[in-house]
Amino acid sequence: MTDKINIQNVAKLAAIKLTNEEEQKLEKDLSMIIDHFAALSDMELPDGNISIHPLGLPLNLAEDTAFKFLSHEEALSNAPESKDGQFVVPPSLD
Repeated sequence: MTDKINIQNVAKLAAIKLTNEEEQKLEKDLSMIIDHFAALSDMELPDGNISIHPLGLPLNLAEDTAFKFLSHEEALSNAPESKDGQFVVPPSLD
């Protein structure tokens, strides 16, 4: 384990209550995850050997091209309702 994890602080930030057994298990699990990420960070791999394709095929990425977007007024012109330069939508929470 690289550093001691403050499980009580993690639980407080997540707004959850943990028993002592749950705290111990979570501390062990989080420490293992951090150790795995540390091991991955220490690996020396040339970029040419890294592939995100499941079959190891090269990716055909499109070039980034800049183009003009709609102006603020043009975007609002198609809105069913707008107010003070903003879209009016139904509330998501009551």
